[in-house]
Amino acid sequence: MDSKQLFLRELHSIIKEYAEVGEQLKQPDKPLSWEEFDLTEEEISALNAQKFTDESISAIEKIVRDNIMGAFHSAFCLLDGVSDPVSENEEDIWVGLKLEEKQGDDEDEEFLHDELYSSYWDWHDLNNKDK
Repeated sequence: MDSKQLFLRELHSIIKEYAEVGEQLKQPDKPLSWEEFDLTEEEISALNAQKFTDESISAIEKIVRDNIMGAFHSAFCLLDGVSDPVSENEEDIWVGLKLEEKQGDDEDEEFLHDELYSSYWDWHDLNNKDK
């Protein structure tokens, strides 16, 4: 089994699944998976006022899928070290990160899927410090 190819193929399935937003567009009052992004009453009203067709939903889902794919591509460019993150110290050199197949259970290991949500607040604060 080629773990990297298996991961990348599964990623395409995940991207497709998460891009399927048609039901959310038709029923925008359902809570989102992370309450920080819950829609306001005005946003829900605006979506309810739209007359979504199968074609408009298909177009929106293609746009969302393209954006998700672009986000993963940019993240992988950071991992590969072919693009640089914004750094507070311009003298820092970014060489990328390496993800590797797990060899066993490390109980002290921090998981990226958990760190994604907690790091949001660091990002939020850094990007809103002048507001």
